Amino acid sequence: MASIKRAYALCDVCGFRYRRRDLKKNSYGMLVCPSDFDGAYDKKNHPQNKSPNVKDNEFIKNPRPPSYIERNLNWEQAATTFEDTNKYWNMI
Repeated sequence: MASIKRAYALCDVCGFRYRRRDLKKNSYGMLVCPSDFDGAYDKKNHPQNKSPNVKDNEFIKNPRPPSYIERNLNWEQAATTFEDTNKYWNMI
């Protein structure tokens, strides 16, 4: 009669011989070695079957430049030529 300490078993995935105490049951009920053990995953619990968190941050600081009212500009002060630009900068 074999003792539990000396028992050997074959990995169901790779087929190599390991001590029985080193093998684990995977989520499909197969005895697998530590290198073939994939954790507690199955078709429902696999990471690729879970949807990622894709929440969009809808809050945007300063989504556009301030309006003309806040910058104290109007169309009469808008420069159309280089000479008009000099007049505007001299006014400030």
